[in-house]
Amino acid sequence: MISFGNLYQRLRKFLQSLDRETIQKYRLILAAVVGVSLLILFFTLASKKEAKYTRVESERETGSTISFRNFKRDQYDEQGKLLWKLKAKESFVFVGEGRTVFYDIDFEQFEDGKFKSALVGDKGEINHKTKMMLLNGNILLKTDGNRILRAKSLEYNTETKKVSSDEEVIIEADGTTIRGVGLRADKDLNKYTILRPTAVTHGGSNPLSPKKNR
Repeated sequence: MISFGNLYQRLRKFLQSLDRETIQKYRLILAAVVGVSLLILFFTLASKKEAKYTRVESERETGSTISFRNFKRDQYDEQGKLLWKLKAKESFVFVGEGRTVFYDIDFEQFEDGKFKSALVGDKGEINHKTKMMLLNGNILLKTDGNRILRAKSLEYNTETKKVSSDEEVIIEADGTTIRGVGLRADKDLNKYTILRPTAVTHGGSNPLSPKKNR
């Protein structure tokens, strides 16, 4: 297997072997080749990461720099402990825009190598500049504390580890189901606030429903 250092040295020697006239004449093509090479290296040879994928033949996103099918990537810390796993049926990388789009996304997080939460959705988009992940469609978040979140759309800040939504959400925790609009929570749903609760069901009853006159 070619290491990152060896491949980098080969690219460097190749570029150094070219004369100035050739570089000027084909500079755009050379820049594209180097850019795509580095992008592939990022996903395949980066330290502490593992990635698997195949190219997408029929694309749902246009204008992407590179696309993959059956994308898988694992992230480890410096001690070799698993931090997260990311899987998607399709992924599209927009290098110039600093974002990646995923379809049928499955994102698992770990702490000290132990499972903490799993997040799935129809579509996800990561903005690498703002560190925000936006998910849409059939979102389901399950935590190791048996808490469940269902939503139509969700934002996840990968730096602050906070989740939020301005649409309808459902949370199931400790035998209670809460429905409402708008959510602010941590990634494990240990602390959460539904901005406009519409129903709270515990033991089959909804204390938010109007009481009937007896």
